[in-house]
Amino acid sequence: MISVEDLSSETERIYCRILEKINIDKLMKIVKESSENVYIILHKEEKDFCDIYIGDNNKDFGDFIAIPVPKRFAVLEPDRSYFEITLKANIVLALKGEKDFYT
Repeated sequence: MISVEDLSSETERIYCRILEKINIDKLMKIVKESSENVYIILHKEEKDFCDIYIGDNNKDFGDFIAIPVPKRFAVLEPDRSYFEITLKANIVLALKGEKDFYT
């Protein structure tokens, strides 16, 4: 089982990797303007790889994890801080193998 410290460190590393690919304001804009769900696609083994996927999460992602990007704090109640916190929480849930996400 992964320790809390390791989980926190891994979450921050993945979050920083996402921000290297796309800045948070642009990600919020994509979520706001998309009529479909937005996901961060993360390789299960090689977590340095991430990409953005827009569409349904009813497909088999194989070796990838689909992390939902929170819509509520980008569209309904725009708030960058809560958006960032919720995205990090979704990363933690994905790393722990949870099925239900708060979006």
